[in-house]
Amino acid sequence: MPNWAVEPDRKHLPVIKPRLLLGLSCTALVTAVAALVSGREGAIGAAGAGVVATGVSLLAVRLIRRTGQEATIDRLRVYGIGVVLRMLGVLIVGVLMSLDPTNFPALPTALGYLGVILPLLYLETR
Repeated sequence: MPNWAVEPDRKHLPVIKPRLLLGLSCTALVTAVAALVSGREGAIGAAGAGVVATGVSLLAVRLIRRTGQEATIDRLRVYGIGVVLRMLGVLIVGVLMSLDPTNFPALPTALGYLGVILPLLYLETR
């Protein structure tokens, strides 16, 4: 029977918080640029893709941290978790673009995903 009085494990918070702040900052930046270039629809697409990229990255980091190993090419299982989740993000963005091309135009949405996931990947490898 679970002991609900036990303090929850919060070891992941120091790792998640900087990524969340960077993801939200990059999402705001790409949304503003998309709004200037493509208008309201571009801003919606970039913001949606940025939120997807941030969420996928946070989920990947959380799952990788639970394994207790670093994500290197030598540990393909751990490395594969991050790759598969980020490819899932690409699939989600593709589905958004195909289901609602008016609110998720291809170029701003794709650039919104890349504009957030690449800085988060850089932070992870640094």
